[in-house]
Amino acid sequence: MNKNTWLAVLVCLNLVLLTGIVLVSTSPPTALAQSTSLAHDYMLVAGEIQDQYDGLYIIDVRNRMLHALYYDRGRRALRYAGSRDLEQDFRHNRG
Repeated sequence: MNKNTWLAVLVCLNLVLLTGIVLVSTSPPTALAQSTSLAHDYMLVAGEIQDQYDGLYIIDVRNRMLHALYYDRGRRALRYAGSRDLEQDFRHNRG
């Protein structure tokens, strides 16, 4: 192989290495499910209530409310169970 062939091989190898470095050093953009300003307004807790029912509790931090929903697996339906005013509940329990 002559000098020009070796030079072309080395240039191509450097381009491949440079492409690899650029791909490894850049990170993909962060995917956010919701904006961070809303993340502090709600808290969710989910779990099984009974054999056929799953529950979801939603705490509205800003309005100090607790909302409860349940999912009937047999009927495949989501139902609203009710809500509680947490500020009033905790005020009565202070003594």
